[in-house]
Amino acid sequence: MPRYFNTTGPCEVHRNYVSAPLARVPEVNLYIERKQYFVLHAPRQTGKTTAMRTFAASLRERGIAGCWVTFEASQGVEDIADAEPLWLRALRQASSAMPTGWQAPDPTPFDAGPAGDRLSAYVRAWAAALPVPLVLLIDEADVVSGASLISLLRQLRAGFMDRGIGKFPTSVALIGMRDLRDYLVQSKDGRHINPGSPFNIKAASITLRNFNAAEVTDLLGQHTAETDQAFLPEASDEIARVTDGQPFLVNALADLCVTALVPDRAVPISLAHVDEARERLIRSRTTHLDSLAERLKEPRVARIVQAVILGDAPHGIVYDSDDFQYVVDLGLIRRGLDGAEPANPMYREVLARQLSYNVQSAVPRPSWAWATPEGRLDFPALLDAFRDWWRQNADVVAGQMPEYPEAVPHLALCAFLQRVINGGGRVHREFAAGRGAMDLLIEYGPDRFAIEIKRVRTRDALETVIERGVIQLGRYLDTVGLDHGWLVVFDVRPDRSWDERLWERTVDAGGKRIIVIGG
Repeated sequence: MPRYFNTTGPCEVHRNYVSAPLARVPEVNLYIERKQYFVLHAPRQTGKTTAMRTFAASLRERGIAGCWVTFEASQGVEDIADAEPLWLRALRQASSAMPTGWQAPDPTPFDAGPAGDRLSAYVRAWAAALPVPLVLLIDEADVVSGASLISLLRQLRAGFMDRGIGKFPTSVALIGMRDLRDYLVQSKDGRHINPGSPFNIKAASITLRNFNAAEVTDLLGQHTAETDQAFLPEASDEIARVTDGQPFLVNALADLCVTALVPDRAVPISLAHVDEARERLIRSRTTHLDSLAERLKEPRVARIVQAVILGDAPHGIVYDSDDFQYVVDLGLIRRGLDGAEPANPMYREVLARQLSYNVQSAVPRPSWAWATPEGRLDFPALLDAFRDWWRQNADVVAGQMPEYPEAVPHLALCAFLQRVINGGGRVHREFAAGRGAMDLLIEYGPDRFAIEIKRVRTRDALETVIERGVIQLGRYLDTVGLDHGWLVVFDVRPDRSWDERLWERTVDAGGKRIIVIGG
């Protein structure tokens, strides 16, 4: 069977197109040479397992007993007496991939040992039977929790001073989605303790970077080499741009292009095909995207994401906090030039659509005169219809977004536009902490429309917000090459009536016409 773009599980070179996984984490060799312990963390479906399985195989080729193992079976098992046997049997099973004579011993005799010492005793016995260094690469380490996690870390630390050939693993890596600082465990007396302390012998916490543009081209080129179906340069560039090299997204877009959209290998993949694949992937709500969507409901995630959507000032986010690092570790957010921003253009779209999905679904099928006789978009009529709908439904919409109370107006407008535009055009969104606004560019047929969304809070002066918005929208219009646009100002001050909030005026900004409307 020919190879294919993989979106499920680790990649295998005989089945999947694979782009040099170890090139994205070159420093791991240094920690092995130095006999150090380290943490490797990266978001889900970025290639951690593929890279570490490849690394373990490369260690074995160099005469080092490298063992990749997953501790996923112990997820949710907080009693160490129950978790340890699962770890020992996972190690035994994982070692079957190693050369004869290097496999882990039978774990049964160790079951009778004292809880909290069986893992240490087991790997000591394994190391003692080997004439070469033993290296453990423990995947899914961050699903271990409670007392089991503390014991795991303490047992690994207990053998650290003895590490060496015939004594204890010379290097250990903990691999997972999150860094150790987020492995917070609740102690019996209700206080939080940080299990980073039991593993304070780690040399570093490293991550697995995304594909760079050359690696995206290389991955797509493997398909071309095997099938003669080319990805046109602009298509390859667009895949790299909209995904920022996120491995799952790169593979998913490429797979959609060559399977669902262009199964004829004589037809090259064009930019239009990539655009269609992107839209299909976002609408499909794959397991990968759904898992991210679930995270958006967590209060610590919502606080950061809401600030990004609203364009809050950079100081509105505590960048050295555990919450911010947690959202970065999830792969949702990164720190950009303007502050925190979605990790890539596709996630920017996913965030906005997912958070407004229920609202979008509740918006009725457009029945007003939103299209001209020529079939083009009557944008002023569309915005008038939104304000009528918003006045009637604001309270209901707010109840559908309890985790994002301050972003409700922004997300409601996004949902309304998406509902109307779907199938006939596209909504492009720009938002990041520090921008002070959300910018939208609507494409419908031959026309383009630009919107900037701002809010007036209790501490704000309406005219000041408008003045800043006009300046910002003027710059955005320069960027997108338009001479007019709409500034939508949501007045969320609690003492304002709807009659005071709904108004309209037109201003000039350096020769550009800006229609300012209140909402």
